[in-house]
Amino acid sequence: MDFRYLKAFLAAAEQGSFSKAAEELNIAQSAVSRQVKLLEESINDELLIRSSKHLTLTAKGKRLYDAVKHFQTEAESLLADGERSLIRVGIPHGLLESWFQTLLGPYYQKNDHNFNITMADLPALREGLEAGRFELVFTPFEIDSELIVSRPVLHEVFVLVSTSEVDFDRLSDYRWITYGSGDHLLQLGRRHPRRIIQVNSMTAIMKLVRQGIGIAVLPDHMLTAADENLYRYHNKKLPDQTIFASHLRYKQMPEALQSLLDILPQP
Repeated sequence: MDFRYLKAFLAAAEQGSFSKAAEELNIAQSAVSRQVKLLEESINDELLIRSSKHLTLTAKGKRLYDAVKHFQTEAESLLADGERSLIRVGIPHGLLESWFQTLLGPYYQKNDHNFNITMADLPALREGLEAGRFELVFTPFEIDSELIVSRPVLHEVFVLVSTSEVDFDRLSDYRWITYGSGDHLLQLGRRHPRRIIQVNSMTAIMKLVRQGIGIAVLPDHMLTAADENLYRYHNKKLPDQTIFASHLRYKQMPEALQSLLDILPQP
């Protein structure tokens, strides 16, 4: 199908004549008739039955007309200036549960855009941004390419936390609460513990530590004022890292995305 001629077809179908369609499109009647004819030739079928007084849609013409009108309505709704924009955010689990959600309160005091927030691992976040599935992703690495730009938004410090004092020479004697096989706690102990709980929820890990069930390594932004009685240890083997906000290199930044970038901190 030659999509260039759909506008002429749509006008002719709605007006019921080539002359009225020509007036609507501000082009010659012969041009409208010619464009509809070329469209029909491109699909090798008739879309309009011509008479001296009126144009009538064929069965295929009616189906095409309905499809084009549906697309037109959806496109106009999508692009309408008053439409609330959807911001699709990709983020690691821990950052969502302890840091990003605290920004939404201040954000909604001034804005009213919709969010779709997805937790994903780091490779999926970058791939999703490049594929256009996210407007914004948060990762501990800077992405600087022809497509993507990043800026720092958070300095993340990892600490070992416990309800009691910890002897680093006897770490394997404690019950470890870890997020997974790459947990930073594994970098501290020379031997793995006999007792371990593995759970892929930073919030659950924090709650287990508060109950005195074991020790864990967590980013410091997971701790709240209620955790002031916890013991915190920042060991040189534990990493500090910068969290970056990354998005596509827009020539003109979408207003909804810009409104979110404006509230992000700059460490």
